[in-house]
Amino acid sequence: MGQVSTYIRGIVPAIAVIALVFTGRPAAAQQSTAEVSGRILAPTGEPVEHAEVRVVGLGRTVHVDEGEFSLTVPVGSHVLEVTSALLGRAVRRITVAAGERLELRIVLEPVFHAEPIIASVGPDARTQTELYQVTDVLTGRELTAKGRNSLGETLAEQPGVNSTYYGPGSSRPVIRGLQSDRVRILESGVSSGDVSASGPDHAVALEPMLAGQIEIIRGPSTLLYGSSAIGGAVNTIDARIPRESTEHPVRGFAQIQGGSVNEELNGGLSLNGSSDWFSWHASGLLRNSDDTKVPGAADIHESDSEGSGRIENSAVETATGSLGGSYVGDAGYFGLAATTYATNYGVPGHEHAHEETEMAEDEGVQIDLDQLRFDLEGAWSFGGSVIRRAKLRAGYSDYEHKEMEGEVIGTRFDNRELDSRLEATHAPLGPVSGTLGAQFGTRDMTAAGEEAFMPATDSKSFALFAYEEVPVGSLSLGVGARWERAVNETVEGIRRDNDGFSTSLGLNWPVSESFTLTFSGSRSTKLPTAVELFADGPHVATRLYEIGDPDLRNEIGYSFDAAAILSEGPVTGQVAGFVNSFDDFIYLAPTDSILDGLTVATFGQSDARFYGFEVSLLVSILHRPENHLGLTASSDYVHAEETDSGMPLPLIPPLRFSLGGLWEYRQWRATLDVRRTEEQTRVAEFETPTPGYTMLNASVSYSLISGAVGHQITLRGTNLTNVEARNHISLLKDVAPLPGIDVRLTYRLLF
Repeated sequence: MGQVSTYIRGIVPAIAVIALVFTGRPAAAQQSTAEVSGRILAPTGEPVEHAEVRVVGLGRTVHVDEGEFSLTVPVGSHVLEVTSALLGRAVRRITVAAGERLELRIVLEPVFHAEPIIASVGPDARTQTELYQVTDVLTGRELTAKGRNSLGETLAEQPGVNSTYYGPGSSRPVIRGLQSDRVRILESGVSSGDVSASGPDHAVALEPMLAGQIEIIRGPSTLLYGSSAIGGAVNTIDARIPRESTEHPVRGFAQIQGGSVNEELNGGLSLNGSSDWFSWHASGLLRNSDDTKVPGAADIHESDSEGSGRIENSAVETATGSLGGSYVGDAGYFGLAATTYATNYGVPGHEHAHEETEMAEDEGVQIDLDQLRFDLEGAWSFGGSVIRRAKLRAGYSDYEHKEMEGEVIGTRFDNRELDSRLEATHAPLGPVSGTLGAQFGTRDMTAAGEEAFMPATDSKSFALFAYEEVPVGSLSLGVGARWERAVNETVEGIRRDNDGFSTSLGLNWPVSESFTLTFSGSRSTKLPTAVELFADGPHVATRLYEIGDPDLRNEIGYSFDAAAILSEGPVTGQVAGFVNSFDDFIYLAPTDSILDGLTVATFGQSDARFYGFEVSLLVSILHRPENHLGLTASSDYVHAEETDSGMPLPLIPPLRFSLGGLWEYRQWRATLDVRRTEEQTRVAEFETPTPGYTMLNASVSYSLISGAVGHQITLRGTNLTNVEARNHISLLKDVAPLPGIDVRLTYRLLF
């Protein structure tokens, strides 16, 4: 009951605020509407069957019948997204007045030309060309093909994104060389509620295979999501809380996937249904895999590297399920969901000395993770002179994981976390439009056991933020500000209060219909975390005895991003460069002291500088209505150093680039790419260089619609030449190389 009451206390104030807004001006009475209709055409000019038109963020989806659709929308600006499992996607932004009848003609683009919708940046849904900072999206067949056990490995091929790779069971995204508490992991805009940021062996408690869309926000995202997003954010969007009604009583998909490198087999089911005003969701997934095969020996120090070996203790078992329901009205939705997530996975290469033995022993550590999560979400559009739209999101998680050494619990983590946010989009004030918001969170984390490295800590945070936009001719200016306060208190009564202010300025310049320039600058504040303040104990994952510093100052980041987005004739892509400078950068520095058989490392501060670039290009060499052939290229690079000494910072990814091809012909889609990761020789103290490697990957997929049912079959091969590859930023690189050749077959049934 205590956990539930904590959740209720956290969200009731937000619900009260949104209720007052709604009741002050009844939505139904004040809503003015317009009619939107149109024709959806294939690239050949033929009417499209089996497509859907969605009003993003409004809770409205209609089915295309013989190429035609019709719907009613509130007055104002909206984004329409048209999707077809066979023919691709299209995005159209519209603005309608009261009583207007708008007719549209929309031609679908092939998948690799279609511009994705980004839901989590700015006051409403955007396309990539409308943003102020570089953002990527994985969705559809691309997400299905790249999906892996962990979030980090699912995203590891995206420009500017790497993976910590602590074995197949645990992998967290790294954005532009920044990781841990500088990259925030979100589920539909609120915290994932796990402890993955406190140690690389701690898995992210979410299932990428059930996500409908994954958004990667590169660069500071503190204005929207808090100080732990100073390096970026990853937002997974799923259907646990239905946001729209459909014309069908039941829609969804069933999927089964098998992988050769670890004898993996997983299967998932996702169902959505609507009846009058109520929409519901149910989903679940089971996964089982064996130890991962690698070229040669897993341990880099073993001389015999002929043949294939395995990463011992790398098997994974996962089970997850969700139930959710929403009221969906003409002007919005309000829903609840409950999710369970359980996974058991091995931690490779765990060796340490115990008092009762003279030699290090391989304990075969297993992590047993369980999370129960409750989510609440609502969004409403209404006629009002002050507030035009409001959105409420809240998530509460009861998380536990046990680090098992045989039958003995070495460490037990308990984390009860609430994250809630309320956003309100105000009516235009002259040329100014934007969103005001508040965010509140609590966290009660306990670590117990002989290897617990931090005391029980109670944390609270509160923030106010604003995001405003001003058109200046053809340009658009975005200005944001956020004030945040955090209180961390240990069970022994040691308390630290920190607050900080962040601000940003962005410029979006559509030079032409096919060429856009974006610029953004920010001053961001990262508040010290409980681990950085209060750690004091052995941390097996880092193989260090970590000691925090209660007197750490706020970390201040100054960033500048510039990007060029091009869609001119046969060339589509973007080029981005960034510079991030940090005052009082918080880092973990090893010392020459030994405690409990481990090297002592202390959290300290120093000025630091990061800079680099990302490139992503597609060149169409054949562009016909049902036959598309393109060449792809991408690259990314990060340089990071201490400002004063010029010494390299640790765990920085090396230069990467790729070349490939992409072909789409009717229902068929095929890719081929060669990815090169250069050696990393710029290493910090106590860090070793890592050799480079080249990987060959390929995929082919087939989609077929038969009546109301769709079929998608995807065959993907990674590391097809079976090269030995080690991830420089993995703390296990010497004992856990990247997987060898993997052939993965996925079948998805859409209905």
